[in-house]
Amino acid sequence: MLYLISAWPVLALTLPALWLLSAVFFLVKGNRRALGMLMALAACFLIGALLMEFFVFMGARMAPPGRAQSVPELGTGTRQLLQTMANPRSIAAPPLSLAAVAAYSVLLSYGWILVAWVLHLRGGGSGGSAKKKKPAKGGRKSARA
Repeated sequence: MLYLISAWPVLALTLPALWLLSAVFFLVKGNRRALGMLMALAACFLIGALLMEFFVFMGARMAPPGRAQSVPELGTGTRQLLQTMANPRSIAAPPLSLAAVAAYSVLLSYGWILVAWVLHLRGGGSGGSAKKKKPAKGGRKSARA
């Protein structure tokens, strides 16, 4: 666990680079299925960032007027989410806290990218180039009386 905590910021910060490298590779190879899986992963993180922005905005709406929290900047929630994901202490956070969910999302993202690569290597190329079976001609003899 100590090794994981010490390597955590590097793991969290290399995830976008690995995603980008994989997306470029799948795009060049023409594998739409694997590229779609990576786009779905990016969409999950985008939804998470938008939810964090919403929570920061709603927290600002409920804060008493005159405090610094009542006027948030755009991007505060996204920055907070990225800092939480790269924080090594987020691994040991309570199970259903935001920090734990962010830490688990990094691990699940690596798993998601691994599955995309396995499906790409197993598929052997583009998603739509599977060989189709031809129907058999003249399989039955006609009955003559």
